[in-house]
Amino acid sequence: MHIAFFSGDITRSGGTERVATWLAGALTEAFDASCCRQGAHGTRTRISIVSLFEERAAPAFPIDARIRRFTLYPAAAHGIWRYFATVRRLFTLVRQQHIDVLIDIDGILDMYALPVKRLAGVKVISWEHFNCLTNPDVPYRKLTRRWASRRADAIVTLTGIDRTLYERRFTPRCPVTTIANPMPVVIPAPVYGDSSRLILSAGRLTRQKGFDLLVDVAARVLPKHPDWRWMILGEGEERMLLERRIAETGLDGRLILAGRTDDMDGWMRRADMFVLTSRYEGLPMVLLEAKAHWLPIVAFDCPTGPSDIVADNVNGRLIAGLSVPGMANAMEPLMNDAALRREFSQHAQDGAERFDESMILTQWMSLLHDVAAYGGKE
Repeated sequence: MHIAFFSGDITRSGGTERVATWLAGALTEAFDASCCRQGAHGTRTRISIVSLFEERAAPAFPIDARIRRFTLYPAAAHGIWRYFATVRRLFTLVRQQHIDVLIDIDGILDMYALPVKRLAGVKVISWEHFNCLTNPDVPYRKLTRRWASRRADAIVTLTGIDRTLYERRFTPRCPVTTIANPMPVVIPAPVYGDSSRLILSAGRLTRQKGFDLLVDVAARVLPKHPDWRWMILGEGEERMLLERRIAETGLDGRLILAGRTDDMDGWMRRADMFVLTSRYEGLPMVLLEAKAHWLPIVAFDCPTGPSDIVADNVNGRLIAGLSVPGMANAMEPLMNDAALRREFSQHAQDGAERFDESMILTQWMSLLHDVAAYGGKE
């Protein structure tokens, strides 16, 4: 069997690319181990990654050397006017490489994969990394979700809430399965400290991540706590807007846009708490990483994901309605009380078993077996 992960650009540094490269590598290791155990009777399952294009020479996250990478275009290629050319290129690649299963790591890619399913008979798994209530970047994303519900062989959601939403809104003809993102294993094991007075946030500097709201929160809490700093890791198109707003609040040097980092682990180990201000998510990898580092978390209870990771008033705080005053009020007790931060940290791993890597890998292998054996309805 040949399984290919279909990406817009696998060299990007987002959570979607991170979990996809992890899963591709984990499946490669598992299938190769199974083949070795079977000896001469074993048949090797191939794993590949197909991108529309790759803008960077090297991927942001390491990719197993056994995994082949393909691109449909040699350079960045944007625009819906390329639609039929892209379908044709994907169809040709599927035929040439004898791909049996395409895993669309962004549901918008279903618009290319589903016609190829009809033409070439490839099985298609639509992997939802946002949630079915949100349509980032392009309004026709909601149309591809409806199409996937009719034509895909399976849909994977990150949360049970999103699976229920899919079932209610679209009445899918294919199975809808919930498989969470994995919580990373941190080595060596982190030791939580409560005295750095460092607040950490991370993500692409886009409207989705709500860093404009974060600046408003910081303007309420940092002036009351002159010994605290707030670091934002990441880059994006809203950097200039955020720099201007930070300057207007007089928080230069205390609320810092630190840019991209290759040392997220080091920052997590130094932080006293993690804050997420997203307007929407799927199941945010950055919160799972904060959880793995035993950090207290304060997050907007946006759709979807934070409520799957954070237990309110147990290991963090969840704030309804994207409320800036509500988040500021939730942060104040944690900033004032190191004992409360330690208490939340001690419960950080509550519920972590749902995000165990080996369990998630098993769920994916079971789904791939079912899809390869039976598939969905045409």
